[in-house]
Amino acid sequence: MSSASVVPFNQNVPLYHQIAMALRARAEAGGFGAAGALATEQGLCAEFGVSRTTIRQALGMLKQDGLLQSRRGVGTRLIARTAARRHTRSVGDPLHAGLGSVARLISVERVEPSADVRAFLNPDRSGVVRLVRVHTLDGAPLSVVVSYLPAQYAGGITAKALRRSLHALLWERYGLLQKRSAHRISVARADMMVASLLGVAIADPVLHIQSSAYLDGGKPIRWTDNYFREERFAYTAEMEWKKPAPRRGKVKR
Repeated sequence: MSSASVVPFNQNVPLYHQIAMALRARAEAGGFGAAGALATEQGLCAEFGVSRTTIRQALGMLKQDGLLQSRRGVGTRLIARTAARRHTRSVGDPLHAGLGSVARLISVERVEPSADVRAFLNPDRSGVVRLVRVHTLDGAPLSVVVSYLPAQYAGGITAKALRRSLHALLWERYGLLQKRSAHRISVARADMMVASLLGVAIADPVLHIQSSAYLDGGKPIRWTDNYFREERFAYTAEMEWKKPAPRRGKVKR
């Protein structure tokens, strides 16, 4: 084991899992050697500063995923180096619009919301309803969408009704016009539910886009947590810049 190699491991995630994720990213970026050759176990031990047992656990995880293959006399090699297609949405569009993803309703239920959701929605006695949906694209999970609504506006929400967006349903059923939404982007760790629905491991990184939606009059109406497989989705923003206002005493040009 190399004492010179210092890797900033997360103490809350198994070492082999973190190494497997690092090797997966390297493979997708084409970072392995000629013909997909992988470094020796001894070389990986030195690089990551861990034991051979830990390296073998990491490689075993990648083999289970079909990324690596071991053959006697040849060694361990990369099978597929093509990265998953990354789909991109821009600010101003619904996150899934135009991608062709297929949404599936997982559950609709009344829940006790988190403090943040309760403070945002400020629900009446009827409480809060949580909707969980999964979007798939190219036959694989793309995102898990967890939406919270005041319960009085959740009547009639079924799998059939949700063939249309929540934005359209709120307008058609209740005359509520969702006018504005604010998005907050961060990296989260997949919990048990998200990991299971996205087909990733618990604590894997996922792109988290939290959306707060407001009605035409400014009243909060919907809180949504979007969890995307980080290798399959990119979120871009386009800004329009104006000429800076002149400082006092400066002549306009």
